[in-house]
Amino acid sequence: MSGVQITNTVVTTSYKPQFSEQVETAIAVIAALKDNWQLRALLTTYAASPAIFTHVPQDLKTYPYVVLFESEMTSENNDSYLGFEGVFSLHVWSDERDMAVIGNIQKAIYDVLNHAELTMTGYDVPEIHQEFSTILRDPDGITLHGVQRYKILIKSN
Repeated sequence: MSGVQITNTVVTTSYKPQFSEQVETAIAVIAALKDNWQLRALLTTYAASPAIFTHVPQDLKTYPYVVLFESEMTSENNDSYLGFEGVFSLHVWSDERDMAVIGNIQKAIYDVLNHAELTMTGYDVPEIHQEFSTILRDPDGITLHGVQRYKILIKSN
């Protein structure tokens, strides 16, 4: 079995599951967003931190907030490096009936992420850019929902 060593009943492996690149991407994206004071000023706080999540806490009662959702990664390897190309979506939620609230948050997110130099453990990020953004009204007639999708290329360093 390639990449696996068994020594005195201790099993070690050099295999790194692919989902770790998605986790590293989420960590880097959320860290970059939380580090931006313009975006922090537009969002509610939760547990003394800007409301940016991968999963919305059940006890969150205030808007606006951001959720990193829908992450997909595919291998982009060659003889020189281990790489991945991925897409992820950011969802912005607000209960104000003003589209500018969502638009301003999406603009702040764009300013942080589009062509950003993200810091990721074990990887370089040669490219990240927004593919699209939209603003929708939820069926309740009150809640506004913004969606942005980003494409990212990461390479092992």
